[in-house]
Amino acid sequence: MDKTLIGLAAVTAAGYAICAGARPEVAAEGWNEAIDMLVNAIPWILVSMFAAGLAAQLFDSAAIALWLGPQSGVIGITLAALMGLVGTGSRFAVYPLAAGLLAADAAPGAVFAFMTSWQLISLTRLPAELPFFGIRYTALKTAVSLLMAIAGGVAFQGLWGHWQRLR
Repeated sequence: MDKTLIGLAAVTAAGYAICAGARPEVAAEGWNEAIDMLVNAIPWILVSMFAAGLAAQLFDSAAIALWLGPQSGVIGITLAALMGLVGTGSRFAVYPLAAGLLAADAAPGAVFAFMTSWQLISLTRLPAELPFFGIRYTALKTAVSLLMAIAGGVAFQGLWGHWQRLR
């Protein structure tokens, strides 16, 4: 099991134990809220995991490595950022997809760019932004966000390579 998960579980359990002693009603409300979130999330998680498993089998690793792999450089990172623009769905769908891209040999910087552009832009949210912010603000925000995703992907790829060499 992952050490980070174990650590987070221990901190959470300690938090509940302390809260149960000091303010039991808050601990009980937190527990009830957590159960409600779990019940709502389980169907999304299950469907997403099955979809990600299928997607991982459908991805052509050679094509992913060619177009989004470490050798694809800035072009692959830019392509991944553009893919993130059309990302729809919840994080329960997109995160497993991103993990599938990593498993199919996409560069970590490309996956970073994909995730960042999906979170910052996502074309499906633009119609909701336009009435509130107008075309000029929305267009500039979209362009800057896309550039941030690409620059972040390049920076992430460089840092990832440096970090890997340190290990």
